Amino acid sequence: MMANNGKSAQTLGYALIGCGGAGRAHAGWAAETEGVAVRGFCDIHEGAAQQLQAQYGVHYATTDPERVFADPYVDIVSIATSHSSHAELAVAALQAGKHLFLEKPMAMTTADCLRIHEAMQAAGTKLMLNFSIRFSGAARAIRQRLATPKVSHSQCMMSPADLNRWRWHPVEGGGPLWDVGVHMVDYLCWIHDSAPVEVHAIGGQVTHPGELGSPDMIDTAAATIRFANDSVATFLMSDAGSNSVISKWFFEFFDGQSSAVLYEHFRKVTFSTDDPEEGQQSETLTPAPIERLSFLVEAIQNDTEPYVPPQAGILSTLLVEAITTSIQSGQPQKVDLSVLPAPHPQ
Repeated sequence: MMANNGKSAQTLGYALIGCGGAGRAHAGWAAETEGVAVRGFCDIHEGAAQQLQAQYGVHYATTDPERVFADPYVDIVSIATSHSSHAELAVAALQAGKHLFLEKPMAMTTADCLRIHEAMQAAGTKLMLNFSIRFSGAARAIRQRLATPKVSHSQCMMSPADLNRWRWHPVEGGGPLWDVGVHMVDYLCWIHDSAPVEVHAIGGQVTHPGELGSPDMIDTAAATIRFANDSVATFLMSDAGSNSVISKWFFEFFDGQSSAVLYEHFRKVTFSTDDPEEGQQSETLTPAPIERLSFLVEAIQNDTEPYVPPQAGILSTLLVEAITTSIQSGQPQKVDLSVLPAPHPQ
């Protein structure tokens, strides 16, 4: 998509900060979203930004986020950088009056998530999180068709990791709880349709003892989560190995009469119901994923809460912190929901 020097009242200018793997996906979504004009790309590696500039034919590539923040024709900024940089970049973008499409995690501490939220409120702008599972057609079908689950199981089991990747750096990435764990807890809270109130977790450095750059980093977590509606969930995450039967990601939800299983990298769902006359009836669906950035555009245009609102980002970080504390202390942890801000009035 080519950007205009100016923009119509219906067109929102867009720029991306962070042109790695996740950023390239953001760029594609922006280019395909009606009402969005892509203007520029920013990355600490100039070549990565220039490559996307050439691919999409936009105005500029830069290594300086301030150029993006100062661009009067940019309304929406995507941030798809390393986890530890989210808070500072997000606050700066919001203070510049930009709307945000922010990669997960929102930030690596609840305090930084709240700082981002305060900056958003002060600026009067919108922020949406990229929790990918929520945009899966199969994952959405569970929310639409299954009653609120009473019990669930979730897991993300991965092949042994390359510890040289930034995601495993103790400061820059934080390890798998911040990379994949935040996805899992966000989706659990969304489907259980209730706030988590207590966590009991065990784990630690099971697959890489003494190799993670910090004794506090976690490579494996097995947790139970109790929700305010008294439903319960299990949570299993590790890079101890994956298999082709259920894939890296796997979720099961049970509502007392029916169940839903989400698998094949959350692309496929099988619903089952026990019929007293016909026996167990099953149906498998593979719905297409939905567009992402259009939800933020709609929220901006209508002054409504985005599809994946900032409260979801705060809650997922809060819950991952509780899992971490429970593992390190060996004790169950209450989840302090009093820190969560109220949602935007609809």
